[in-house]
Amino acid sequence: MIAIVAALLLLITTLAVWFVAAGARPAARLQIRFAGVLFAALSLSAATAAAVTVTLLVLPIGLSVLALAAAAGFARPVPASVAALLLALICLSGLTAAITGLAVFCLAPAAAAALAMAVLFARQFDAARIASVQGMASALCFLGAASSFAVDGAGAGLLLFSAAGLLGLAVALSRSDVVVEERAVRDLRGLAAIGRRRI
Repeated sequence: MIAIVAALLLLITTLAVWFVAAGARPAARLQIRFAGVLFAALSLSAATAAAVTVTLLVLPIGLSVLALAAAAGFARPVPASVAALLLALICLSGLTAAITGLAVFCLAPAAAAALAMAVLFARQFDAARIASVQGMASALCFLGAASSFAVDGAGAGLLLFSAAGLLGLAVALSRSDVVVEERAVRDLRGLAAIGRRRI
């Protein structure tokens, strides 16, 4: 019963994330929504026999896509060739985990992606403290999801941690446009002040 409620909560979260992502930068918006679709598949498979297999595929790919979204949300997007190669390797790792049943091929890239997210958001602490804290908390939720999967399998813990991490990251990245615009306004004001001094 708890697992069904958690799966429903994750599904509702993925729907909410679709709309929340509208506030993110265009480069990050598509990646957030794509990850949301992956986690929706995870929620729909929770009550089936394929839950573990789907998780082995979704966790590494979904978290890697969200790490790319975090990079694109505050800075320049990762070059397409690098992102494509990275995702191809992650997909291969997820397929290996699903075929062999060895969770390490899922958990290692998933944990690495969550740590990369934490680092990316920590670097934005001075420029955007609220978004930075939300992003770091989301990364910790994803680490919790991976840990829960390692201990209990595709259960309620995995689903709830995933829902919290996904929504928190989408909200954090939806603030990134505001941060960039505020920074640009400050820069323009500084240039205007310098111009007035020269006059």
